[in-house]
Amino acid sequence: MYMLARRTGCAAGGAPERTFYIMALSSTIGKDRERERNRRMDLSTERKWTRADALWIALLTLAAALTAFWDLGSRAAPQTYWKPASAGEGFIADLGTVRQVDRVNLYEGPGARGKTKIEWSADGQNWSLYAEVEHKHNRVFTWKSENISVKARYMRFTTLSAGYTLYEAAFFTAGQTAPLAVANVTEIRPPAAGASGRVRNVFDEQQFAPYRPDYRNSMYFDEIYHGRTAYEFLQRMEPYENTHPPLGKVLLQPGIQWFGMTPFGWRFMAAIGGTLMIPLMYAAAKGMFGRTRYAALAAFLLLAEGFRLVHSRITNVDIFGVSFTIIMYYAMFRYGEASWRHGFGRGLGWLALSGLAFGCAAAVKWNYLYGGAGLAVLFFAALLRHFRAARTEGLRKAWQKTAVTLLCAVVFFVAVPVSVYAASYIPFVKATQADDGINVRDLWQYQKNMYRYHSGVSEEHPYSSKWYTWPLMLRPVWYYGGQDLAPGEAQSIVAIGNPLIWWGGLAALLASWWLGWRMRDRAVLTIAVMYLSFYIPWAVAPRDITFLYHYFPMVPLLILSIVWIVRRQEELHGRWRRLYALTAAGAGVLFIWFYPVLTGMTISREWVNLALRWLPSWSF
Repeated sequence: MYMLARRTGCAAGGAPERTFYIMALSSTIGKDRERERNRRMDLSTERKWTRADALWIALLTLAAALTAFWDLGSRAAPQTYWKPASAGEGFIADLGTVRQVDRVNLYEGPGARGKTKIEWSADGQNWSLYAEVEHKHNRVFTWKSENISVKARYMRFTTLSAGYTLYEAAFFTAGQTAPLAVANVTEIRPPAAGASGRVRNVFDEQQFAPYRPDYRNSMYFDEIYHGRTAYEFLQRMEPYENTHPPLGKVLLQPGIQWFGMTPFGWRFMAAIGGTLMIPLMYAAAKGMFGRTRYAALAAFLLLAEGFRLVHSRITNVDIFGVSFTIIMYYAMFRYGEASWRHGFGRGLGWLALSGLAFGCAAAVKWNYLYGGAGLAVLFFAALLRHFRAARTEGLRKAWQKTAVTLLCAVVFFVAVPVSVYAASYIPFVKATQADDGINVRDLWQYQKNMYRYHSGVSEEHPYSSKWYTWPLMLRPVWYYGGQDLAPGEAQSIVAIGNPLIWWGGLAALLASWWLGWRMRDRAVLTIAVMYLSFYIPWAVAPRDITFLYHYFPMVPLLILSIVWIVRRQEELHGRWRRLYALTAAGAGVLFIWFYPVLTGMTISREWVNLALRWLPSWSF
């Protein structure tokens, strides 16, 4: 290298500065690579778990559980319903005397089609129109209000077209939180139809009827798809939503089974998934960086990440998909670290885990399939590295081990994911009342339907955003906005990330690519390849309407990049140890700062406008 420097200097007219620069750069790169080789030798020892690891995991997981489950939603909701079979069916609710009716709240279930005419009368003879309700999918398991003030004793509901289920109706006087008592209910049936006797179900759970609908008692955003479909799987009903594979909805089912079709029940498993992401991230960082302090930092940053919290508190399947992606690329990283001399069988075990997690992620949403390209790059790079090391060390049967590994990879990354994906459709097929099991032709048709749907999505949405705006978080998605608030108050749930993690993580990601390439750092290789494999396909994806939450799989990779930079700076410069505390403190402060709009707290509108809306494109 010294001779190369001398020649370079002579070729440049003997410029000593250039000679010195090349020598210094070569020395730095050499030291970086030597440091990385020494770290790999010590990593297996550092990965051993201690009591400190158990304590950190317990504390951070408890914190995640508290933030996920606190004020998650009501544990009670109407469970009985009335479902008209044809037009003309209905009922008359008698309030006993003329009352002031300012609001009618309706709580509906699956069906989501049809129309109802609501009329009012003071004497039971003369009727006037109160409202005509069109039943749509966005009314499912959601309290919807009709706000018209009348003085009425009787309220008449008449089905104009059937196809909906009405779980509960309630009448309110403005300013009173308790619904008006219903003295009697008279059923209306067409002459040819017999009495069903179920209209009383509309008023049998009045204690669950709120005056003010909000996220605590109703579905919001995509819950009307995912939570509803999970319920329909359990009830063996024709699923309304089939635009994503079924596994995510299957994972939501236990909460509904245990706690009923209530807000707490349909969000329970998402909260569990978001909580378990913390120990999962801890384990991945511990395996990649070795030391407890870096695993704790990674888990804490994920705890302080707004996207994780928001998706832990909504019936959304992305929390499961992102968790599976962490498992799949961490397991692939560990395969790359498992040398054939000391762990050929162990390496295959990590491959099997990676393939299984990949199959589960793909069975949640198709966009997690993009990570498969990154896994392939990492796998073949690791396989080539293992083969060369085996030949260099004189290990026998290097070719045979390569062949076995390739055969196992076909099983783990083709057969296993396909099997998991197909098996995830069993609840879907049962719900559609197919009696011959999974039909391959039908299964393939489902996939074509999904592709046509996503490639054809073109409806404008006020909170959609293009892929190139995601890293800068230019357009957070406003999931929920409260109604019936006092003047000057605001209540929102916004899918917005922690600015330190998103913006600082982007800087750390790009810096780690340069530094990690010089060091031949395999952790950085894993992070870079997986980030690009998740992100780049969106540039050419056929779907026109996309949202910031499609960037969610990249967020854990931003966190790992931050931790990598912190570790490197601490190793090079002892005074940089303050960076660890500053990073954790900054993320924690910003988490608390944005916490109200992550969880739907009621706060001052002025505070939202002045302190929380940092960019003009942040609208909530």
